[in-house]
Amino acid sequence: MSGFAGTFCGTFDAKKGRISVPASFRAALNRLGAEEIVLRPSRHAPCVEVWPEPAYMAEVQRRVDGLSQLSAEYQSIMRKLVARIHTLRPDGEGRIVMPRELAEKAGLDGEIAFSGLGAYFQIWSAATLTAEEARLEAEDAGGDV
Repeated sequence: MSGFAGTFCGTFDAKKGRISVPASFRAALNRLGAEEIVLRPSRHAPCVEVWPEPAYMAEVQRRVDGLSQLSAEYQSIMRKLVARIHTLRPDGEGRIVMPRELAEKAGLDGEIAFSGLGAYFQIWSAATLTAEEARLEAEDAGGDV
């Protein structure tokens, strides 16, 4: 696990499109030697996934190892995992400009939340993450997680 843990609040100015990555997540990116990050729409939730570029590309490679680059399966995987990503380099203060299409898809505007998931982190609308956390809490009532 690379060390993206915890949840942090932030703000998103839709007009400028800028977001500041939390300091602890920037430190984790530095430890990993990740100068660039990969942003992609989550396929499982209304948020944006943010991966260290080397880790993301290693995951993609793992999924296509052994496949012919001419096969339909290879092309489908690459279209889903590579053709739809945005590779960005945060500035010296850890700021990025969020691609408009990703911000709109995730409903980002105003209050946002960064949620660590070990190998990567997610950027959510704060209200949407609060609702998701309540759903998970209700689903896990009495569970061991």
